[in-house]
Amino acid sequence: MSGKKSKAKRQPPRATAPHLVNAAIVQRTARAVLSVDMSDVVLRDFVPQVVVGLCRAAAAQSIVVAALTRAGQASSAAPNRRLVLESAIRLLWLSGLSKTDRHTAASVMLDVDRKETNDTLAYLQKQGQEAPFDPTEMNQFELDAPTKGPLQEQARKLRAAVLGSESEPWSLYAMWREETKYAHPSGALAGQYAPTHDNSHLQSGQPEPMDPELEAHQLVQCLIVAATQQILSDEGLAPDVASRITNAFRAQSPFTFDWPE
Repeated sequence: MSGKKSKAKRQPPRATAPHLVNAAIVQRTARAVLSVDMSDVVLRDFVPQVVVGLCRAAAAQSIVVAALTRAGQASSAAPNRRLVLESAIRLLWLSGLSKTDRHTAASVMLDVDRKETNDTLAYLQKQGQEAPFDPTEMNQFELDAPTKGPLQEQARKLRAAVLGSESEPWSLYAMWREETKYAHPSGALAGQYAPTHDNSHLQSGQPEPMDPELEAHQLVQCLIVAATQQILSDEGLAPDVASRITNAFRAQSPFTFDWPE
């Protein structure tokens, strides 16, 4: 048979945009991390809890980052990207500490959160408001949290943790600083969404994401799961337990570089 349809040139299939391909990978690997069952892990102290918690939190945020990117709203994911980057920095910082210092650092991190919760409750009480939360059990939990010293400073301030890291993660910190400008109602955020034209008239706009195709985000995910495994292994967890998250992630990731043993 011959005809217009048969003679028409077949159009090659359109390639999927890189940001859509990478967003699917980010979501797939993040969900793999969140699906890992660690309920049988016996906590000798709270370091594994903090480490696994940060890893999972970053995975949950990665799913949101990918969803917003696929929807054309990547600029709105700055708070989510910021949390992922901060989690990576914190895990790299913790991985470079000795076991003793890591225990102290995790204690201080938890103590800082406890103090902030108590401050919030005190503020609400001062305003004559009640909060449906009883802090008794939280306050009775014993923490080895010194109030002074470099670890205390690093646990409280991200810049101090960056400078105190075994290998200073300057690139992650630079990205975190840029994302921070768009993660709260700053002048930079206002200026990006309402830029001026000819220094006189207002326009509408939005920030340009530093990682529009999520290539860097995938690498940050790798850093997070690798650091998590390294810390869990150093904390004495059995190899098959310490590597659970990494193995689940790696099974869904296109990256093939060497992972920690």
